[in-house]
Amino acid sequence: DFELYFDRKRRLLPRPSDLSFFNWSTQVSTSNPSKYFQVIADSDMGLLFKNKRDRKIVVVDPDSDTGDNSKRTELKTPEYLQVVIYDHTTRRKT
Repeated sequence: DFELYFDRKRRLLPRPSDLSFFNWSTQVSTSNPSKYFQVIADSDMGLLFKNKRDRKIVVVDPDSDTGDNSKRTELKTPEYLQVVIYDHTTRRKT
């Protein structure tokens, strides 16, 4: 239920159970696959997410192209230091 977040009654914070999480205090990184995405750590490309349905890669490096069927949107808000939304679209076979 995202209503509390949109009403600014609750803050959206990263958690170790997310696809990827880095704790700046402890310098510990975690990654977790989900039903739809596999997390890939590539030494050249950095952090990548592979969609399990269409097998397309989502590149989260802000200086690179996001990949096929993906869009990166950065939002400016006083509540957060940085907000970036990645939208990946899959097509259903008919």
